[in-house]
Amino acid sequence: MSKTAVADDRGRIVIPYEIREELGDRYRVVKLRDRIELIPLEDDPVEGLRAAVGGAFEGRSVEEIKREAREAAREDAVDDETQ
Repeated sequence: MSKTAVADDRGRIVIPYEIREELGDRYRVVKLRDRIELIPLEDDPVEGLRAAVGGAFEGRSVEEIKREAREAAREDAVDDETQ
């Protein structure tokens, strides 16, 4: 589906009803070199992340994922300091 939208004097663009019905009301606005993209956001961002990465986080809690990410960041920081 392709539609044309024009920003109003306050910079607002209306997303057509049919698209909002299918994809929802929340979007991440991403500026690329030559365009912008609207990426629909899940109501539950963790579920959206799980959907995006497949089974990579299967069976692991959000707390476990956060702890592992912090540990990896800490290790990277220490490695950077020792080089």
